[in-house]
Amino acid sequence: MQFNRIRRGVCAFAVAALASGGFVSAAMAQSVTVNFLSAQNDDVFQPVIDAFEAANPDIDVVHQTVPFDELNTAIETRVARGDGTIDVYAADTPRIPAFASRGYLLNLDDAKDKITGAVPSAVELELVSHGGSVWAYPMWTSTQLMYFNRDLLKAAKLEMPEGGTSARMTWEQVTANAKAAQDAGAEWGVMFQQVDRYYQLQALFESSGAGNGLTGDDLLEPAMNGDKWVETAQWYADIFENGLAPRGVSPSQTDDLFARGKVAYYIAGPWAIAAFNAAEGLDYGVAPHPYFEGGKQVTPTGAWALGINPHADNLEAARKFAEFVTLTAEGSFLTTKNFPLIPVNAGGFEKYGVAIGEMTPKIGPALDIMAHEGMETAVARPRTVGFVAFETEMNRMFSDVRNGADVKQALDDTQSRLTGLLPRQR
Repeated sequence: MQFNRIRRGVCAFAVAALASGGFVSAAMAQSVTVNFLSAQNDDVFQPVIDAFEAANPDIDVVHQTVPFDELNTAIETRVARGDGTIDVYAADTPRIPAFASRGYLLNLDDAKDKITGAVPSAVELELVSHGGSVWAYPMWTSTQLMYFNRDLLKAAKLEMPEGGTSARMTWEQVTANAKAAQDAGAEWGVMFQQVDRYYQLQALFESSGAGNGLTGDDLLEPAMNGDKWVETAQWYADIFENGLAPRGVSPSQTDDLFARGKVAYYIAGPWAIAAFNAAEGLDYGVAPHPYFEGGKQVTPTGAWALGINPHADNLEAARKFAEFVTLTAEGSFLTTKNFPLIPVNAGGFEKYGVAIGEMTPKIGPALDIMAHEGMETAVARPRTVGFVAFETEMNRMFSDVRNGADVKQALDDTQSRLTGLLPRQR
């Protein structure tokens, strides 16, 4: 882990201390630091941190970032052992039941009225709850869009996808067109932003009728090696085997390939819009997420909330920061300034809608698609205390099959491992 943002004022503090012979004013001595851990880059939270510090000059916020795949480990090795040097951390909502049951989150029942006042969606409150209590402040929700490169489709004489959800393409159409785009010069036909993560790939299996991979009481029994699971996983493996998508590319590298005009069709979240708008020479549009012919129209949902470490060194300041970020319209909107993920705060969403409308006149009705998907096609990841173990094994399986492992064997192996792991998560 590294500190990617050094607390503001350190140099000024040192100079003032030297000038006064080493004595520091009482006001400076009372300043506190909130250590904030997330898997996002510094620029995502910098606008909201700056606004919070301006309104609270006695509190400094230090953002610590780790890669997404290392966040669980950071929480389990620090918060779990009572380390108070993490005050606030970003928690992916399906992980909240596991984190709450293990004592990694401060109970927030006393903030329930505040939360429901700012975030009126009962669904969002449910996503940060477990066992009848509230454990985190809801911050964002999400969906997925299909981005397409107009120049690459024109070169292949392909029609541009329509932005209306009634004209949603099927995966069968996308893969056929992706091959045609490659034949006409595209380096890659179709790609997923999060190539081996359950969050993005669950929708494939839900659409085909395979299900989410879990069953039984408390969703602690694996169910991912039936015929539909094999068929759908084989489809996913085949886009890599057939060269429509590249192997050996991590989720941190995928956006860049689309931004550089290498990919015809690209499945990604709305947070990519800002980066793609800034990409020189990229002529792109957005359309609804595809589905399998004869199957359900399904899109991913859910995102990050802010949790408080129950052992936090600066508990009061930590809550003040978390509530500014999530429960004020200003703070909520500022979290999307450089990372246009959907805020769940009602006031923040109003501001977000205006900004997205200004950002997307050339790419299609992104906000309309997001609103429709959130109401009609969104399917959340399974809420179970076993989700962390389940997600870890599923992500490993997706990585294996896209890199050439036998699909049926990979699914059987994952089913076997989870059969032993999940009951121990109760």
